Amino acid sequence: MKHLTAAVTALAFAAGPASALSCLPTHPVAAFNAVAEAEESFVVLRGEFDFDVSKVPDVNAPPLEVSIPTAFKGKLLTGEGFTDDVEVAVTLTLQCAGPWCARVSPKTDYLAYVQQTEDELIFNVGPCYAFAFANPDEKYIKAVEQCAAGGDCEPK
Repeated sequence: MKHLTAAVTALAFAAGPASALSCLPTHPVAAFNAVAEAEESFVVLRGEFDFDVSKVPDVNAPPLEVSIPTAFKGKLLTGEGFTDDVEVAVTLTLQCAGPWCARVSPKTDYLAYVQQTEDELIFNVGPCYAFAFANPDEKYIKAVEQCAAGGDCEPK
């Protein structure tokens, strides 16, 4: 994921100010496969993040990245589905590629692929939203649960 973020950032800056960021839509199952193959550890969460929106940077002068403490409340994906209730602190990291910055809304239902380090959980959200799905359709939730159970895990 680090390599992807760096590549998107490099391309955005190289393209110049007249270009727009071009993001290919990510399927939640493709995101599941990507984190399953990543060197980093991930957990998959479904629920709401609560945070102080005043900490989100102004869109007119965005930094390259900002980290915001959040409280997550929802469900953790297990081999049986989204079965385990969780309330946990998560660091929300919003990333920018040039003028294009990620935004996340508090109190919104998310399917979130969250990096797990030894010290914390980090929800990295880039401007293409590859690992963040707001208000996910139930068919995507079922497809991700099927992946976690060892079933068919091809994006449809």
